Amino acid sequence: MNTDKVTVTRSGALLDIALNTPANGNLLDAEMGRAIVAAVNQLDDDIKLIRLSGNGADFCAGRVSPMPAKGAAPSAEHLRRTVAMPALELYDALKATAVPVLGVVRGRAIGVGCALAGVCDVTLAADSATFQIPEMERDIPPTLVMSALIGRVPVKTVARMVLTRDTVSAAEALQAGLVSQVVSDDQLDAEVERITAIMLGCGAVTIRAVKQFLELAPGLPRGTSSGLAGHLAGTALSAKF
Repeated sequence: MNTDKVTVTRSGALLDIALNTPANGNLLDAEMGRAIVAAVNQLDDDIKLIRLSGNGADFCAGRVSPMPAKGAAPSAEHLRRTVAMPALELYDALKATAVPVLGVVRGRAIGVGCALAGVCDVTLAADSATFQIPEMERDIPPTLVMSALIGRVPVKTVARMVLTRDTVSAAEALQAGLVSQVVSDDQLDAEVERITAIMLGCGAVTIRAVKQFLELAPGLPRGTSSGLAGHLAGTALSAKF
């Protein structure tokens, strides 16, 4: 799916996806979400890494409201399909895509932006980046964002961000596990390139095995997790012979 609101660029084994509406802080709308889902669901076997970022000063300052106009009387099913499912499908696609996703966060990551930072497998943030889940200001329970973060960020951190609507610094986000690493603004690009090169140095089968284990193992019983580990290791090693 093509849209100038999201740029999708391939360079060898790297797929770069960038939110591209910097004038409004890269607010995500349904069209942009569909474009990202399409890109991550159509990977060929040579892709090893997806890199997700935002053009301009902000990573993603939230979502273009999909809520019906005032005075409308939509059904619960209509709201589920038009408001809830597009965001949930986006989060699930990034979690389930076959290769790791490297998030690069500058500026604001608000609401859906905070969720996107959380669902990436590795997230690098500039030290000036900020994170917030403000939906309760409009008396809306942000269960969609929460669903993206639960299991990746401690419950108490999610509860604090949701219930207080506090803006969280990059340093606090690192401590909470919302991001993987914090880098000074002027060094972020260089660090992103360094980590990208390291990841791309691995074979496609190896890196896909790691992504699959990261996605599946946390919810499995211990014995099943061990079985998955053995299966993935054997498959990856067999590709070397």
